Amino acid sequence: MRWRQVIALWAVFAALGLEYAFVERVRVAPAPDTRPVRRRFLALDAAQLREVRLWRGGRTIVSRRAAGGWSVVEPAAATIPPDLIAAFADALTEAEEIALVSGENADPRAFGLDDAAARVEIVSETGESVVVIIGGTNPTGTAVYARRGNTPDVVLIGRNVRYYEDLLFQALPAARVPAADGEAPVG
Repeated sequence: MRWRQVIALWAVFAALGLEYAFVERVRVAPAPDTRPVRRRFLALDAAQLREVRLWRGGRTIVSRRAAGGWSVVEPAAATIPPDLIAAFADALTEAEEIALVSGENADPRAFGLDDAAARVEIVSETGESVVVIIGGTNPTGTAVYARRGNTPDVVLIGRNVRYYEDLLFQALPAARVPAADGEAPVG
């Protein structure tokens, strides 16, 4: 390669660089954020909560916020970490409505909102109570069906609410095992 060719190639490279810097970069503007704005599922802030009550499968967890954080009131012997209760409260109050699934004519059993569903009652510092029913997961497994209070609407919310709910109930002591017959064989 001759020096003239090298200089010519560098000149072409510089011209293309200048063209990109002044023309192409201006044309390629960043795309605006086109994600839809989602509504929050509950109009509450986790810092405003005073009490969280959960019911599922005949088991109950009642927790209250005191000056030092969350504490379990019922069952009395439960050793549920306060941070786990706080994480559940945060997940529930920060949950967004992903989609409105069904309205008044919804069959609750189709969404897991029957007797097997978890029922959560949240009491704010003002004494206002909000009931949430958490049903089954959607077919893709990425969200759970939920119903707010007495409204007939079924909405999808993020699955992390179910994750923390499951952890809370797993932290409960095991149910009592009936005494076995001492004469019966093991196994």
